Amino acid sequence: MTRVSLIILAFSIWYLPYRAKTVFKLNRVWPWSVVLFVLLAGYVATIMTGFYTQSNILAELTYNILGLIFLLILYLLGIVLFGHLLGKFIKRLNTPKLVIGQFVLALAIVFYAWLNAQNFTVTRQELLLPGLTQPVTVAHIPDVHLGAHRSEKYLRQLVVALNEIKPDLIIYNGDLVDSDLALRPELFALFKDIQAEQYFTTGNHEFYINTQKALDLIAQAGIKILRSETAQTHGLELIGLEYMNADRATYDAHRVNDLYLNEELPKIPRSGLPAILTHHSPVGLTEPAKYGIKVMLSGHTHAGQIFPVTELIRYRFPYYKGRYTVDGCTLIVSQGAGTFGVWARLGSFNEIQIIKFTPAVS
Repeated sequence: MTRVSLIILAFSIWYLPYRAKTVFKLNRVWPWSVVLFVLLAGYVATIMTGFYTQSNILAELTYNILGLIFLLILYLLGIVLFGHLLGKFIKRLNTPKLVIGQFVLALAIVFYAWLNAQNFTVTRQELLLPGLTQPVTVAHIPDVHLGAHRSEKYLRQLVVALNEIKPDLIIYNGDLVDSDLALRPELFALFKDIQAEQYFTTGNHEFYINTQKALDLIAQAGIKILRSETAQTHGLELIGLEYMNADRATYDAHRVNDLYLNEELPKIPRSGLPAILTHHSPVGLTEPAKYGIKVMLSGHTHAGQIFPVTELIRYRFPYYKGRYTVDGCTLIVSQGAGTFGVWARLGSFNEIQIIKFTPAVS
């Protein structure tokens, strides 16, 4: 996938200036190729070097602006290329006005995608859970990504929504924070306004920043951290796994430790209560059923976040959004409550999952 992405970026650096030269009858366009290279390479560099995690306004602005420009260039490439191919059959499509219109269309799509990423959607579902003695409502919220994309305003909206919904407990299933920019006591203090039990399990992004400071702030906010351990509440047993690999044979592009789900899960002492397993990434899906676990909650995939990745993500993560049954265990994968990389969503939405667990009548 990474190689394909790099090939597409390289092609856009050559093709878009070439197309502009042909349509607008320009003498030279190599400076535009240089500009495109700097913009695209600059954005990729902010991700690959971890520059986006730095705690300064320059990193925040660079990350956000270059991300949207990156998306604009890719959508412009797709639209212009489609118009070019269509123009082989319909000559009147090869006009300067039409190419300008294509740019405006790409700009409008990016603006809509950015706008779509500014809010969240609350989704609801119910699930029967054997052994449960009373209904329990859980708010499942992975991938908030507090940092350059998400700060006080978004978190305040989240707090208000959760207090209106009144879940019995809340699970922040990894990637709650992705930048040192967000590691401020006054920001995390907002979690204290939430009127429900709160739990947290690690994602991969907590390991790309000052991990200990992030965990300290989460704990100080009154959120119980589960790092491959359990908590008993409301007649449930929450099993919160540290972010880890599925097993020794499965490749993980976000590997942050030498832990493996198939090896760590059996080590966790159990109470016998009906269990909910939370692990940030939807991997290791054959393991929970082996230990009588009927429910697993995950995030991580963002459901691809932006088109066309929303259509390609299934080839990397077969279980990438929604609800599945794997070997008798129900897996629920959230699209995530925030965004990473590009501050935009197209073909997906920021999701707050509300799951009502009810006793299964035997």
